Amino acid sequence: MFYKAIIFDLYGTLVGNYSRQAYDTTQEQMAEILNVPYPKFWQTMGATFKDRTLSSNRSFEDNIVEVCRRLKAKVDQTQIEQTVALNYEFTRNSIIPEPETLEALDLLKDNGFHIGLITNCNVNVLLLFPESPLAQYIDVPVFSCEEQIKKPSRRIYEIASERLNVKPQECLYVGDGSGEELTGAAAVGMRPILKRADLTDVYDPRRPEVENWQGIAIDEIAELCDVVSKLA
Repeated sequence: MFYKAIIFDLYGTLVGNYSRQAYDTTQEQMAEILNVPYPKFWQTMGATFKDRTLSSNRSFEDNIVEVCRRLKAKVDQTQIEQTVALNYEFTRNSIIPEPETLEALDLLKDNGFHIGLITNCNVNVLLLFPESPLAQYIDVPVFSCEEQIKKPSRRIYEIASERLNVKPQECLYVGDGSGEELTGAAAVGMRPILKRADLTDVYDPRRPEVENWQGIAIDEIAELCDVVSKLA
């Protein structure tokens, strides 16, 4: 099979994993700004997670207002703005890739590959992604909050391949195996590749498809250059 495109996951693949420890610390700081109990704030933020990843119409500020409403917390606009700014800064820092990753993407593009991205994310990632050094290397980014569907839904993979103007069978999909993304990619005909990642500091450390993986696996994005050469 001659592959024309490589579609990547974001967290744990092109950038570091979404750190549970770092984000929990950020949530503690947000709860302190809003003067609400951290355990209840953490729980309520978790309850609104699905809404955040499936809607681009709902800003993070809207989400904080909703969380405060559920907690019956009286907050002013300054507190909300400080909380939003804190979260924005966390997100901005979380989508900065290593230089080696950018070098590998540059080489893959030089070799003629179209580069795509599919990520399950909230609107903050959508808004801040253009600032990331990754943006210039990604031909087609697909965000769950914008499409209102998420991996491993078949349709989100089809959207990416359609916008790249290639067939799913002409795509490699590279991800760290979160949310059954590799299984989802294979189901539409893409060739999945596991990007091994340290899962000690994530919200979903148990990933059956990773534990039972029998396919191609890499430790660094730079390894893809050799992988695609062998596949060709």
